[in-house]
Amino acid sequence: MKKIIFVSLLMGTFAQAQTATSHKAALEGLKDARKQMEANTESKILERLESARLEDERNRRQQFESLNFSVVNDGSTSAETNLF
Repeated sequence: MKKIIFVSLLMGTFAQAQTATSHKAALEGLKDARKQMEANTESKILERLESARLEDERNRRQQFESLNFSVVNDGSTSAETNLF
């Protein structure tokens, strides 16, 4: 009878150890999945920021190029001053 109880206790301990190990493995898997998801989210954010930056730069360049710079050179400079 003592042997059956001892084997029963060992089997219960073994089952608990397996449950704890599988639980720990599941938690590690969830942790790794969360890290991967966060890395993917950060990559998407960086891609969107870079895309928005390039679009803003493109818009500024188009606005700058659309300005009409008319320069009339009549031979004189407007910054001439006679100090003496």
